[in-house]
Amino acid sequence: MPFPNPLHLGQSAEFSRKIYERISQIGKIGIWECDLATEELMWTSAVYTLFDLPNGAVLDRGETLECYEPSSRQEMIAKRAHAIATCSTFTVDAAIRTKANNLRWIRITGDVEQENGKPVRIFGTKQDITEEKEAQLQLQALQSQHLDLSRSNAINAMGSTLAHELNQPLAAIAMYGAALRRMFEKGATALELDEILEGMERCTLKSGEILRAIRRTSVSARRYAVAFDLNGEIAEACRIALAGAHSGLSVRFAMHDGLLGFGDPVQIQQVVINLIRNACEAMAESEHREIVISTVEIDGQAEVSVRDTGSGIPMSLIDQIFEPFVSARPSGTGIGLAISRTIVEAHSGKLRGANNVDGGATFHFNIPIADNGVAGTMSEKFARSG
Repeated sequence: MPFPNPLHLGQSAEFSRKIYERISQIGKIGIWECDLATEELMWTSAVYTLFDLPNGAVLDRGETLECYEPSSRQEMIAKRAHAIATCSTFTVDAAIRTKANNLRWIRITGDVEQENGKPVRIFGTKQDITEEKEAQLQLQALQSQHLDLSRSNAINAMGSTLAHELNQPLAAIAMYGAALRRMFEKGATALELDEILEGMERCTLKSGEILRAIRRTSVSARRYAVAFDLNGEIAEACRIALAGAHSGLSVRFAMHDGLLGFGDPVQIQQVVINLIRNACEAMAESEHREIVISTVEIDGQAEVSVRDTGSGIPMSLIDQIFEPFVSARPSGTGIGLAISRTIVEAHSGKLRGANNVDGGATFHFNIPIADNGVAGTMSEKFARSG
C-alpha cells in the first residue's frame, strides 16, 4: 500500500498524518509540490521549518528562489528544467539563506509527473543536510591541511636530502682547501699542489652531479640507466668520502675485476659515500678502524659490501635502521640510509645491514650488471620513472 501524500490527507487519515509528522521531524525532511501551469507551491510543515517561515505562510516561487545561494540556485534551476523537459527526476544539494538569515544546506529531490505525455507538476522532498555538509567541509579542510603538511614535509625532506648529499663533497673541498693552505706555507711542489687541486675539482664536479640528480628527481625528468665501471665509481666515492678523514683509518678493497654495473652511477656513488661515512662515524671511538669494501658477482648481479669495525647497529634499531629520520647517532639526520635504500630499490636491488660476529657491521646492496637480462628491464624502468 503506497504511503499517502500528506498534502492531500483527509480527517480519516489523521493517524497516518501523525506518523508522517514524526518521521518528518526525525529525518528533517518535508514534501513539496509545484504546479507547473501556475507555479503554485505546496509545502508540508517541515519545509516551512527548513526555510524559517511560519507554517502555512503564503508562498511565492520567485521569493523562494531568492533564498538560494547564487551557485546553488543556478544548479537547481538547470536540473529542474532538464527534468521537466525529459519528464524525469532530479536531485541537488543546495545552500540556502533562510528568512532568519541562517545558512542551511538542503537536499532537494523532484519527480516530474505527467498527464497525456506532458509535464504537469513536480512532487518531491526537501531534507536538511546541514550537519552532513559541515562534516564534509571539515573533512575537506583537514584533507587540505594534510596536503599542505605533506607538501611542507616533501620540501623539508628535499632540503634535508640536499644538505645531506652535498655535505660530503663540500666537506672534502674544505679539507682540500685547508691542505692547500698548509702546502703553500711549507713550500709544496707543483705536483703536490696539482694533486690537491685535482681533488677539489673532482668534489666540485661531484656537487654539480648531485644537484642535477636531485633536480631530475624533483622535476620528474626521464632517467636512463647506463653501463658503468662499478669498481671505478666505488673508488671515486671512497676518495670523496674519506677526504680529510682522521689518520689511523685503513681501507682495504676486495674487488671483482671488470665488473660493470647497470644504472645511475651518480646515485650508486651516493649510496657508497653514505655507507662509508656511516662506517667512519661508527668507528669514531674504536681502537682498530678498518673498512673493507668488496664487490662480487652473485646470481647475475653485482653485490657491494661495506664492512667496518665500529660499534655496530643498536639492537633497538636493527629492524628500523632504514626508516626515515631513524639514526643510531644523536647528531644523525636519519636520512642517509633511507635515501640509500630508495636508490638501491630503484635499481631493482635490496640494501641490507647486519652486525658482524667479531664486532662492527656490514652493509650489502646489489644492483644489475650490464651483461645481464635484467639490464633491459632496468633501462625501461628508468625511462618510465623520474
